[in-house]
Amino acid sequence: MDRVKGLDDLLNEAVKNGVFPGANYVIVSKYGKYMNSFGKKALIPNEEDNSIETLYDMASCTKVLSTTSCIMKLLEMGKLRLYDSVSQYIPQFIHKDILIWDLLTHSSGLPADVHRAARLKSKEELLEKIFNVELKYERLTNVVYSDIGFILLGLIVEKVSGMALDEFAKKFVFDPLEMFNTGFNRIKPDMDVDIMKYAPTEKRSDEIVNEILRGKVHDEKAYIMGGVAGHAGLFSCVEDISHYIEMILNDGVYNGKQFFSKATIDLLFTPQVRVPKGVSLDCTQRGLGWIVKGDFCGAGDLASPETIHHTGFTGTNVCIDRINKVGFSILSNRVHPSRSNTLLIPLRARLGNYIIANFGGRNEY
Repeated sequence: MDRVKGLDDLLNEAVKNGVFPGANYVIVSKYGKYMNSFGKKALIPNEEDNSIETLYDMASCTKVLSTTSCIMKLLEMGKLRLYDSVSQYIPQFIHKDILIWDLLTHSSGLPADVHRAARLKSKEELLEKIFNVELKYERLTNVVYSDIGFILLGLIVEKVSGMALDEFAKKFVFDPLEMFNTGFNRIKPDMDVDIMKYAPTEKRSDEIVNEILRGKVHDEKAYIMGGVAGHAGLFSCVEDISHYIEMILNDGVYNGKQFFSKATIDLLFTPQVRVPKGVSLDCTQRGLGWIVKGDFCGAGDLASPETIHHTGFTGTNVCIDRINKVGFSILSNRVHPSRSNTLLIPLRARLGNYIIANFGGRNEY
């Protein structure tokens, strides 16, 4: 099909131009489901061909696919509410007025990151810093994207469920959606994963790690937490991501079974916070976990107001537009072998424009 060839040409060109070593995509639309694989899985120490089964480090897409989904599952189970205080579940956390809703919308006042995270020696050291961190701004006066907030959300999932985050996510999110190749890899001396299935990320050389990361999480904070965290640590492939997209586009139903209620799906598409920019009607805008359209939209300029999307630092994204009735994910390891490669950032929206223009459900041809 011409529309598929056009997208393939764009991605082949991106590989040729060094945007990433390789990439995989999946599109779910009324025209069907399309997937393809491009370029190399690895460049160093040896080149390796990519394949559609390659598993990618999802980085911050973990926040929505795993953590937000787990929180919403607990909400539907009647185990928590969005307006519960964080300290109700994590008494060590010093900011008693911050709510779960604040963390999900990145409006809590928490800083974006932990200072010098790559130098942290243990999970306990990291959590001590998080529980006692100073606020960067007054709660509900700004939107500042925060890894710290989602680390706390992951801990809340564990506290409420009585299960480890990776175990809860597997049982209540990934297995029901038949995302059998999706999950967290616990970092331990006898890691039993087949690392050749994974796209490597960056060569890390510091006091904690000296190796090309492969099958081990790229994010420093998730690494020191043992590979399982609320903000990063998930690995997945495009086939599995397509199941999640299908569920969202089908109002919470996957394979004939209700995964999320339609009320939950509607809530995920509902903007919760906005930061205006002068006279522009295109503003920074977030929902629960997800970005809802917003300015500089990674899903493209043609994305409808009812679009949820998220990106990952390693070179991943997930976008779902329920008015245009199309969802897509492009997975890459643009940080291999170095994070200094930022060519992907402007390309994301250009690819989104092509996908929505050619696969969007409002087209009549």
